[in-house]
Amino acid sequence: MKAQTWPARSLLGRLRPRDAEALLELGTLVAYPAQHRLIRQGDAGRHSLLVLRGSAKVIVDTERGRDVVIAVRGPGDLLGEMATLEHRPRSAHVIACAAVEARVIRSTELAEFLCRAPEACLAVARMLSERLRSADRRGIDFVVCPAPVRVVRVLVEISQHHGVSTAAGWDLGIPLSQTEIASMAGTGLSTVEKVFRKLETEGVLHRHYRRVMITDLDGLRRFGEFPAGIPY
Repeated sequence: MKAQTWPARSLLGRLRPRDAEALLELGTLVAYPAQHRLIRQGDAGRHSLLVLRGSAKVIVDTERGRDVVIAVRGPGDLLGEMATLEHRPRSAHVIACAAVEARVIRSTELAEFLCRAPEACLAVARMLSERLRSADRRGIDFVVCPAPVRVVRVLVEISQHHGVSTAAGWDLGIPLSQTEIASMAGTGLSTVEKVFRKLETEGVLHRHYRRVMITDLDGLRRFGEFPAGIPY
């Protein structure tokens, strides 16, 4: 796959072709089936995963016994780099939403690559900064936004990062259940059901089993009540 075909917001999409090609030469190519646990929370961070195909969800086990979906990742994304670079235990599970093909890169390989490729190192820093902004924004949304707005904002975020343009609209790009979307929005399944029914009635989206097709992205953003002047 050529570098320019990677999603722009992914790590591979941020890199110059030369650095992307060098990163793609690292590690070992591995394939995982859907629902396979790619990374286990609490394990030692001895490697990272560079996703080539497929998608995965990032899940945290909380002290109250509830699993929380905090993010989704797709082609071109790097997984597990925080524990790898910090030499600390994994902070979350990563589970394949669909079949995943990835390169398993040892921590020493990744560190050596970043040392000799300063622009790639900067791209990783920018990627981590963007993820931190996203986490901060979602925390603020949880305090100030009603649950239906949070659900819509999760849909907008996923479509911006992973959506696939088709003749019928924007396929969300990640096969997530409504329960998982509810978890990302910090609300209950019944709220997601109500929001989806309203959005379908308004002609903003259509849904199928674990798939969502957004037919009016501008309309979806209006339901998300994004304020002017705030870089969400």
